[in-house]
Amino acid sequence: MRTFIGFGMAALVSSVAVAQTFPNKPVRFVVASGPGGSTDGVSRIIGDKLSEFWGQQLVHDNRPGAGGILAAEIVARAPADGYTLLVATSAGVSVSPSLYKKMPYDPEKAFAPISMAGTQDYVLIAHPGSAASVGSVKELIAAAKARPGQISFSHTGTGTGTHLAAELFKSATSVDLLSVPYKNITAAMIAVMAGEVSVSFVSIYSALPQVKSGRAKALAVTGLQRSPAMPDLPTMIEAGIAGYSSGNWYGFLAPAGTPRPVVDRLNADILKALAQKDVRERMTRQGMEPGGSTPDEFAKFIKSETIKYAKVVKAAGIRAE
Repeated sequence: MRTFIGFGMAALVSSVAVAQTFPNKPVRFVVASGPGGSTDGVSRIIGDKLSEFWGQQLVHDNRPGAGGILAAEIVARAPADGYTLLVATSAGVSVSPSLYKKMPYDPEKAFAPISMAGTQDYVLIAHPGSAASVGSVKELIAAAKARPGQISFSHTGTGTGTHLAAELFKSATSVDLLSVPYKNITAAMIAVMAGEVSVSFVSIYSALPQVKSGRAKALAVTGLQRSPAMPDLPTMIEAGIAGYSSGNWYGFLAPAGTPRPVVDRLNADILKALAQKDVRERMTRQGMEPGGSTPDEFAKFIKSETIKYAKVVKAAGIRAE
């Protein structure tokens, strides 16, 4: 017994010592999107600050594709030493397990959550003046129930955040909306503004210029709280849909087995970065709400999001194409 206790204490002391000197070489952020997107923005904004703290280079490795699975697999198979981290999104972590029949890793066991980084809510928009337009969430629900399958919504592809936000809306309100996919968020918004579809869930950051110009009408935001960018706009809950919450979240994951002292060191430094005024301002300009968490809080959040979207995907009968 003494031998095992001694061995355990030695391992603990060793991992603590590693955390105290971490990092002593460049750290790699594997980003589950291409350059220029919101996920890449999170990687670079927080990464720049961490690089300052550590005095080490931070490498941003963009690996888009397969709903975030390509990036996640790289990190899942990386050494569990804290030097290869996943810049993750809700779609890649909480949604993919329900969309894909087979995964190249176990999504529940492959990662050690470090911290949430922030969220980006959606806004439900409609055309302001076409015959198919609606002026409120209640009007949209009434119209959809009066004409099942005829009220359409645009989105950015099967299983994407904008798609699932609408599917969650359908499930929460028991309405039937017609799904119309587009290649990107710009095309999805143009379809609404042109009156080709009735509504769309898009990021607040993307929608704000169109709403301000009057080319699109905002009905509600999808977060639990009102958006500082649109403070007069109700949340979906305030608009009458109990429990509704949807949007992108961003966070950091390490490979499973990463020593807890290293995870805690990473968590402390990420939280320190998120507390910096310039970091918060840069994230806010990109339409994000900065927000960190403990590793355990992040793990519980990921689990709750995975359960929520599993129900949505099953109810909608969605499968990755």
